[in-house]
Amino acid sequence: MLVSVAWVREMCPCDATAGRIAEILTSRGLTVDTVIGDPSSAEAVLDVDVPANRPDCLGHRGIARELSAATGVPLARVPSPPAPAGGPVDQAVSVEIAAPEHCARYTARLVRGVRVGPSPPWVVRRLEDCGLRALDNVVDASNLVMLALGHPVHFFDLARLRGPRVIVRAARPGELLTTLDAVERKLDAADLVIADADRPLALAGVMGGADSEISIDTRDVLIEAAWFDPVTVRRTARRHGLHTDASHRFERGCDPEAPLAAQDLACRLLADLAGGVPAPGVLDVHPSPRRPRSLSLRMSRIARLLGYDPGASATESALSALALAPRRIDHDRFEVDVPSYRVDLETEADLVEEVARHIGYDQVPARVPAPTGSPASGTTHPLEERCRDLLAHAGFLEMFSYAMVAVGEDDPFVPPGTRAPLKLTNPIAEPLTCLRRSILPGPIAAAGLNARRAARSQRLFEVGRVFLPGENPGEFPEEVLRAGAVWGGPVRTPHWSEPHPPAVGFADLAGLVERALRGMVPGVDWTVRPHALPGLHPGRTAAWFGEHGDPLAWGGCLHPDLRARLEFADDLWLCEIDLDALARSTGASTAQTALPRVPAVVRDLSVVLAPDASFADLTATLERVPAPAPATFDAVDRYEGPPLGAGEAALTVRVCLQPLERSLEEDAIEGYRRGLIDALSSSGLGRLRA
Repeated sequence: MLVSVAWVREMCPCDATAGRIAEILTSRGLTVDTVIGDPSSAEAVLDVDVPANRPDCLGHRGIARELSAATGVPLARVPSPPAPAGGPVDQAVSVEIAAPEHCARYTARLVRGVRVGPSPPWVVRRLEDCGLRALDNVVDASNLVMLALGHPVHFFDLARLRGPRVIVRAARPGELLTTLDAVERKLDAADLVIADADRPLALAGVMGGADSEISIDTRDVLIEAAWFDPVTVRRTARRHGLHTDASHRFERGCDPEAPLAAQDLACRLLADLAGGVPAPGVLDVHPSPRRPRSLSLRMSRIARLLGYDPGASATESALSALALAPRRIDHDRFEVDVPSYRVDLETEADLVEEVARHIGYDQVPARVPAPTGSPASGTTHPLEERCRDLLAHAGFLEMFSYAMVAVGEDDPFVPPGTRAPLKLTNPIAEPLTCLRRSILPGPIAAAGLNARRAARSQRLFEVGRVFLPGENPGEFPEEVLRAGAVWGGPVRTPHWSEPHPPAVGFADLAGLVERALRGMVPGVDWTVRPHALPGLHPGRTAAWFGEHGDPLAWGGCLHPDLRARLEFADDLWLCEIDLDALARSTGASTAQTALPRVPAVVRDLSVVLAPDASFADLTATLERVPAPAPATFDAVDRYEGPPLGAGEAALTVRVCLQPLERSLEEDAIEGYRRGLIDALSSSGLGRLRA
C-alpha cells in the first residue's frame, strides 16, 4: 500500500522524517518495501507491506496509530461534518437489510446540492501519491475517505434510485448488473447486492453499478458506509474475477464501528470539495450490534512465550500505547478492551505479540533457555536418516508425496488378504480418500510423470510412514516407517565410451537392497526367497527375510499389465524396505580378525538346478558341509536352453576357501569338493553338470 508521509503526519503531528517513519513501521511488523522520494523529507511516499491480519493498517489513520503508539504523539481528531440543513434523510430514502447474515450494518446519509467538477490540485496530488487517478471531486472524495480511514464508502446518485429504497439482499439467480467497468455480469444467488425497489445497483463491497453512478448531472448524493461479511465479499469478488480497493479491505475485515466516522468524513469532503450540504440524521440499520470484547493477559504467559519477563510497568505502558485500556486485576493478570478495529486480536497469545512488538523484538535477551523436565527421547527413527544417506549416495533422488491415496491405488503392492485401508472422513482432495498401506504408489506416480516428460532414467526414493489398519473397528492403525525406491532405464548414465549401457535388472535391484540393509545394520543376516505381490512380475520378485522370519524388504519388476497401463516404455524395478522390522533385527557382532597370510583357493561347480530350486536353497545346503577353512559361495554364471531340460537352469557356483595361517593341502581341498557334490546329490536340488 502506498502511504503519503505528509498525510500520516497530519493525523499524527510529529516531526519524524520519511526514513524514520519507515524504521518505526518496519520494527512494528509493517515492512516498508520502498521509500519513494527523499527519506529525509516529510513529502516522500512509503510502499508498505501490510500483513493480511492487519486490515486496520490499510488506511492512513491506521498507519498513524502505529506512529502514535511508537512516538507518544496523540492522534489528531477526524474532521467533523458540517451543520446539516433541509429535510431529514429518512424522508428521502429508506434502508432495509434483507440478508443480515452477510451485512451486519448499513448506514446511509444524504448530501444535497453537490456540483460535480474537477478536484483541486492538492486532492489530485494526494491521490496520485497513493497510486490512484483523480476523476472528479465527488468520486475523489469517496477515495479519500477509503485511503484516510481504510473503510470504503460508495456514493449513489439519489435521483437514479427507484423507490427510493436501498435493499441489501442476495442476488436473484440470473439477474444482470452492469458494473462500473462497463461489464454486464450475470449474478448468482450467493452474491450480495445493493438494490433499489426494482434492480441491483452494486455488488456489495466489491464494485458499484453503472445505473446509479455519479455523473455531471448529479446533485444529491446518497453515501453508503457499511460492514459486509469478509467471506461473502471474497467469494463474490473471485466469482466475478474482480479485485478492487474496496474488496481488498472488506475481504480482510473492516472495523464494524467505522461506518459512522466514514460518513462524517465523507460529508465534510463533499461539502468542502463539491459544495454539498448534508441532510439531518443518518440511517443506521444495525441488526447485530457488536459486543465489546475483553481479553486477559497474564505476566506468566508473557514470560513463557517471550522467554523473559518485561515487567508489569513496561507491559502496562505497551498496552496503553496501543489503546487497549489495560486494567490490573491482580499481581499476574491484566484485562484489556479490544478496539473494534483490531480484528486480529483474538487470544492471549495475540496480546503477548503486541507487547513484544511495542517494546521491540531487539529487547528480547539472547540467552539459552534453561532445560526443564526430563530429557527428550527424540522422535527420529534410528535408521531414517541413514537410509536417506545410503539411497542418495547410490544416485537416487528423494521425493515426497501425500500419505493419502485413491481407493485401490495401493492394492497391487500389499499382500492379498491385507485389511482394507482406512478411509478419511474429510479428504483434502476427491481422489485422496485413503491412508496408504504401501509407500510405492507415490514414487511410481512421480516416475510416470517423469516418463511422460521424456525422462527415461528413473531413480527416486521416499521415506515415510504407511498405515496398517488394526484388527478391530475403531482401533488406531499401526504406523510403520518404510523406504520405497523405483529404478528404471539404463543402469548407468550413458557416456561416449558406453552410449548404450544395459538396462536395470534384478541383480541391480538386489544389490541396492542388500547394500541398504547392510549399510543400516552392519552384520544383519537375511534369507532371500521368491515373493509374490499382485503388482509385481511373477518370477522376478523376491523378499529378504530376517532371522525371525519377518520380511525386511521386498522388491521386483513392475507387472507387465500395470506397466502397460501406466505407459512405461522400460521395465520399472521397485523395492520397499521396512525400517521398523530392520531396526528390530540384530546384526552380527563385529570382531577384528587378522588379514589372511596365504592366498585363497577357488573352485567352480557347474550345477543344474531343479525347476523348483533356488540359489538360496542351494547355498544353505552347501554351507552345512564341514569346510577346512572359511568358505563363501557366489553365483557367477547362469544358463538356460539346450541341452538342458524344460525349467532347468545351469548355475556356476564359485566356492572360495580362505585359510588364515596355513595353505590348504590338495587332499583337504578335494575332499571338501567331494563333500559338496555328495550334499548336492542327496538334497535333490540339482546335479553336477556333465
